[in-house]
Amino acid sequence: MKAAVFYEVRQPLRIEELEMPDVNDEDVLIKTFACGVCHTDLKVVEGRNRFNPPTVLGHEVSGTIERVGSRCTEFFKEGDAVIIGMRYKCGRCRYCLGGRENLCVNRPAPPPLRKTDGTPVTRWNVGGFAEYVSVPGYMIFKVPQKISLEEASVIGCRVTTAYNAVKHVGELAPGDSALVIGCGGVGLNAIQFLKCFGAYPIIAVDVIDKKLEEAKKFGATHTINAKTEDPVSAVKKLTRGGVDKAFEAIGNAKTSDQIIQATRPGGTATIIGGLGSGPFTISSGSFVTNEIAIKGVSSRRANDVVEVLQMVQDGRIDVKSLITKKYGHEQINEALEDLEHGKLLMGISMWN
Repeated sequence: MKAAVFYEVRQPLRIEELEMPDVNDEDVLIKTFACGVCHTDLKVVEGRNRFNPPTVLGHEVSGTIERVGSRCTEFFKEGDAVIIGMRYKCGRCRYCLGGRENLCVNRPAPPPLRKTDGTPVTRWNVGGFAEYVSVPGYMIFKVPQKISLEEASVIGCRVTTAYNAVKHVGELAPGDSALVIGCGGVGLNAIQFLKCFGAYPIIAVDVIDKKLEEAKKFGATHTINAKTEDPVSAVKKLTRGGVDKAFEAIGNAKTSDQIIQATRPGGTATIIGGLGSGPFTISSGSFVTNEIAIKGVSSRRANDVVEVLQMVQDGRIDVKSLITKKYGHEQINEALEDLEHGKLLMGISMWN
């Protein structure tokens, strides 16, 4: 099968021929239709996320089942349309047993792939930039007939991560005022869910006017271009002191600090974008006496995927309009470059 193999930071991925993945009794083999091109993948290319080269990136997979392991036949059959919505888990730690498998502390590494000469190739997350992917059955979810495989390809990460951030981590209540900094794929989905759950006002911040226009389409009531005005001052002026719930959807230390400073006393600042393990400076210690909760987000819970698929099927949120470009698998480096330069809301790479 063909796959995009990554060898070195800031170097192009290479389309290479690999052996078909193994399919164990508890696994399902998926023929990849599309795989979303996510900032998490870009961070690996940029050297901000660790990896073990050579490796195959990609994790937002949609496709059809090609083969079903003997322990999964009760739930799936060949030809089913599915997405990969979860990561590998140990199934035994306190978080897995408590229904928060997104926080698994003993997460196993995916079984490696192999080149045609037998050389092992690791998989970063699930290794979705490939014609076929094999994963345990607990990681996949059936796609309702009303949802196309194109739309489905971005639901498994960016859409459901935003849902987790707004519903569970941010604990949004109807009528809460809200701020989202960063109007890419995750940020725009956060705005959609804020609207669904009754937030008002919904303030969107970015440095690209086109993205702010998109934010209005998805539910933002106010927009701020951080290139032309200070977002913290502008938010405090709009809300008379700060928002109830603030969300950072970039993974940047400066903007993460800004959402904390723009949150009212007693509010919650939720950082969705991954900051890595390096130091993070908060510019003011007033969040302590103001009792501002600072929280992070780690992907999603299994039931989040089920609930979001239902919301998409019911037309409560718009995923299709978020996909701004489709790339052939041989264009994977172009897709990552466009993502890096802010040219995409969401892009997907086509594999079959």
